[in-house]
Amino acid sequence: MDQANANETDPGETDRIIAEELELLLASPMFSRSPVLSRLLQFLVEHRLRGGRSAPKAYAIATEALGRSADFDPAVDSYPRVMVGRLRTLLDRYYSETPWVHRIRVPQGSYEVVVQYRSAPPAARAADAPEGIDDVKAATDAPDGIAPPTDRRPRGGRFGRWAVVLLLVALALLALWALRDDTRQLFANDPVPTPLLDIRPPESGNLPESRALARALDGKLRDGLRRFDMVNLLSAAPAEGAAPRQSDYRLDTSLVRTTEGQVDVTLVLNRVADQRAIWSEQLRLDHLDTPEFSAIDPLIAQIGGDFGVIVRDQIRRQPDNYSPGYPCLAQFNRMRQMRNAVVAKQVDGCLRATIEADPHDPVTLAALSLVRFSDWQSQRATPVGREAFTEAQSLALRAYHEAPNSAAGLFAMARANVYSGNCGAGIALGDTARTGNPFDPDIAGFLGLFKLACGQPDEGEALLQRSLALDSSYPGVPAVTLAFMLSQRGEQTEARAILDRMPSPSNLEPQYMMVRAIVLARQGEVEAARMLWRRLLDYTRQPAGAPPEQVLGRFMITPSVIMRASAALRESGVVAASPPDRSGALRGTAAAP
Repeated sequence: MDQANANETDPGETDRIIAEELELLLASPMFSRSPVLSRLLQFLVEHRLRGGRSAPKAYAIATEALGRSADFDPAVDSYPRVMVGRLRTLLDRYYSETPWVHRIRVPQGSYEVVVQYRSAPPAARAADAPEGIDDVKAATDAPDGIAPPTDRRPRGGRFGRWAVVLLLVALALLALWALRDDTRQLFANDPVPTPLLDIRPPESGNLPESRALARALDGKLRDGLRRFDMVNLLSAAPAEGAAPRQSDYRLDTSLVRTTEGQVDVTLVLNRVADQRAIWSEQLRLDHLDTPEFSAIDPLIAQIGGDFGVIVRDQIRRQPDNYSPGYPCLAQFNRMRQMRNAVVAKQVDGCLRATIEADPHDPVTLAALSLVRFSDWQSQRATPVGREAFTEAQSLALRAYHEAPNSAAGLFAMARANVYSGNCGAGIALGDTARTGNPFDPDIAGFLGLFKLACGQPDEGEALLQRSLALDSSYPGVPAVTLAFMLSQRGEQTEARAILDRMPSPSNLEPQYMMVRAIVLARQGEVEAARMLWRRLLDYTRQPAGAPPEQVLGRFMITPSVIMRASAALRESGVVAASPPDRSGALRGTAAAP
């Protein structure tokens, strides 16, 4: 009797296995960190256990499991298919690290939950199996992903069964050791999950036009916020009989149409723990802004971005928390705004602990890659610097391999290519990453900088402007770079206005001091500019007479950018021009490509 027939004759046993596997999966750290995929898996399983012998429809998955509104159209939106694909990937990752005899699968091209059996632990092939034959492949190639019957003799014979028994005994002993009477918890070092955000449907009037606009606004907010890695969205409604999950934050929205035809939109972000409103914004939009609601883009970035309201609130409440997982990533973003050697060491350590707990997390891999690129910048001429660069490249490649369609994985690889001098690949990957999250000011800002360095000034400047429009806090990299471009064009007042709006932590950054010195000198404040240059020399630990190329090389990467900035420092009078060499050329300068 084949396995399909076995399932047909004993559906109760199959359902029992599915229910038990679901409980184990939802309790695992891997799924705990992915509440959206956990909710999706729970929906698919409960559909099966309720007697749904055919797969659920894409519309039901979108509206009941993924929080889409009732006007969702599966013919034009592939969101359910994409999320089920991610669920397949997460299931494969879980079972690749967990010994199993049977597992849950969602076959390719289907939304149906099935059971896959195997005859030996997944970590080992039978000793007498012919070369090139693998139980996993055999199971995958079987119809509907179901392996051959479990009652056939395993290829490893009695040895295979004893191996399973010994492995289970070892796991039991390990569990007893972990639970001994020393108050330590088994999963004490598991990564802390990402905060959950509950988006409430917008309040609106009863007119059809108001309800349609409210649905469009709700879809815009959900689509934008789901793209960020620093927040997860709570499902709109729990499955029948399931306990509701507690959110960390709640976003209340309202929409009011005025008699003049304008629309007032109000957003209020509440912290659930103390029912306190921590952020609110109100916009008045005209008919040109609806129903696309493009004016909402900056507010989406303010809520869910790497330096957004939720991240800042978490840091403010727990400023010294470097636990693996979300707190570590929040501290990583904080460090990027105000670097500190002690903090950098702590962030490096907690990122590595997070990766050790989950080696497949592309967000953490990309973060540690950027940390190591920063280590390389200041030590490029040393073996330590070259080691940092090699590791940074390796981490970026791992992030990309783990999630080649995610903004985090794509942009990690884009950065690695640009820093290696491969502008073509870097820009192509960066453009794709930005398509994955067009609301992220960080991606827009760095991609703008990369395009400037790679000879695409118009596109680069547009992306820098987009980054500042998305993030009103004027983050350091795009703000400084745009100010430098404006100064080069002679627009000193505009450049200085950007620098004056930057937050105080960024004022300590070396790029800021360099550009502000150039702008001040070009406005006639040469002595103030030279004082800033002396501060920059102290910051980089360079002697008073060090050429600007040497100083800027301590914190900048791209040679063409270093040459242009060095020329601007000399031309503006911040530093003295180099004496001509024997060929009559100025030492330390080079033409920009």
